[in-house]
Amino acid sequence: MGNHLPKPQRFEDKKSRLQQMVIIGDTGADFVKIWAKVPVAGKWTLALSTSGFSGDLDNMDGKPVAQWLQGQAGIKTYTYDFQKGEGLCHTFNINELAKNCRYYYLLTSEPDTKITEEGRTVIGDTSAAYFTTAKEHYDEVKFAMFSCHDPFSWAHPKEGAWPELCDVARRENLDLLIAGGDQIYLDTNKGRMTDLWKCLARHKNELKQKTDEEIKDHLIGLVREYYKIYWNFEALADAYGRYPSYMIWDDHEIMDGWGSRTKDERIKLLRHFFQFDDDAFNLKVVGLAWQAAAQVYFEYQHSHNPWAQASINLSDLSRVHWDYSFQRGEFHYYVLDVRGHHDCEREAYRLLGKDQNARVNTWLNSLSGAKGAFIVSPVPVVHWSGLVDIADFSLSGMKDDLMDEWSHYTNHAERDELLTDVLKASHDFGVPISFMSGDVHCASAYQLVDMSRFPKAQVSQVTSSPISRKPNPAVANVAVAKSGYMTKEVDGKKVATTVYQKRLFAKSGINNFAIMRASNVDGQNRIEADFYWPGEEDHEIVRKNISLTSGE
Repeated sequence: MGNHLPKPQRFEDKKSRLQQMVIIGDTGADFVKIWAKVPVAGKWTLALSTSGFSGDLDNMDGKPVAQWLQGQAGIKTYTYDFQKGEGLCHTFNINELAKNCRYYYLLTSEPDTKITEEGRTVIGDTSAAYFTTAKEHYDEVKFAMFSCHDPFSWAHPKEGAWPELCDVARRENLDLLIAGGDQIYLDTNKGRMTDLWKCLARHKNELKQKTDEEIKDHLIGLVREYYKIYWNFEALADAYGRYPSYMIWDDHEIMDGWGSRTKDERIKLLRHFFQFDDDAFNLKVVGLAWQAAAQVYFEYQHSHNPWAQASINLSDLSRVHWDYSFQRGEFHYYVLDVRGHHDCEREAYRLLGKDQNARVNTWLNSLSGAKGAFIVSPVPVVHWSGLVDIADFSLSGMKDDLMDEWSHYTNHAERDELLTDVLKASHDFGVPISFMSGDVHCASAYQLVDMSRFPKAQVSQVTSSPISRKPNPAVANVAVAKSGYMTKEVDGKKVATTVYQKRLFAKSGINNFAIMRASNVDGQNRIEADFYWPGEEDHEIVRKNISLTSGE
């Protein structure tokens, strides 16, 4: 084989790929970020209209897009030269829009960009594509929360609860979507999708002959193929192409248990896959894979989030922060990053890092006057029972999963500090705050109460997972934490904290998503969650409503 590496496009070559897609990203009353993926390099135009488009949408009479659109009212056009080196994707930053207004859009190529014989327009020609800008003021917000998209975890690929999500989103006219982590799975695919590390192990000798830059470029190409395969599902594209979507990664966009493995454990893992003991090379590959995963996460997910910079420096990812906040009127959101700076070997702040913790605290102190607040933590603050602590799971491959958790004893100090800050903000400002999470492949809801310190606080935890990955079996419900005081480890012993977790709901064995509703009615701030999952009959949707605020 020499030093030949197969092109990334040959990876899983029997599976179909995403060719074109639009994601409506961060959206305000007068702006929107729109991410576009196109099938071929060249000049492409995104056109917006307040009234829709008419005429020859396929070929535009052979004219440049701007010329063809002349005379049609309310049109805005934005053109970009898409390049293969950028993954054929780009985020348009669009300003000066009308508030609470529906905009129709087309994604179309310029005449000198050749795609297919069918026509130049790839989105918005055969069916209307549109989104709505935000309002200035909200008495209520409604949005979906979900995580863990893995159609290939089944014997035959399944869309899971995506079709049901689309149905509910249309019926409820949702304000936005939050994808709470594991939007793809680079590993742990059990043979139905090739594991990234097994793919690299097949070509370990060829990799060793490449420069660092060549290895990184190869890895970036491979990760892009995962996204194109995983996101090539109709209902997923329908949802992301219509509702403002906010995203954050978890470990499977990088590496299973990322941040929860020590250096020695990473070496051991790569020895297992590569079957040779060149530890310096193994660690180099892990580092380059981290850079590649970050680059493609930025391209496909983070570039259309709030706070996203124009590009990232792969040589110094320690300086990149992936967390962000945004608002809908007086409803506030903070999206935590529990992976980009997660390091189980750090003495403190292992999950968030000290700087992110400080940003969260500043945000919490800004919530005066808020009607509701939401903190997206891809890993739940509370979900699993303390049963997970009674045995050493390191030999069974569970150690990294447990160290991912806020409830793991190594994370207790950081968890307790965060909970204290959140409970205090809720108590002081009279604002209900809900943690929203995924990761664990089953659903749950809790109220978190601390009557001794913060009696007026209204804090809750909602976990919705998985949207399409094969869920944990129904029997996993026995491991979901029951009502009781949260504990922490002190001098090797478990002691009760002052925070009481009241379990409101638990459900395993099903794909699911949650619709969150926050409102201000007669001066009272309320948050509730509707859990949805597919029923036993075709097109049946089961709903479970949970009130997350007291006094109702």
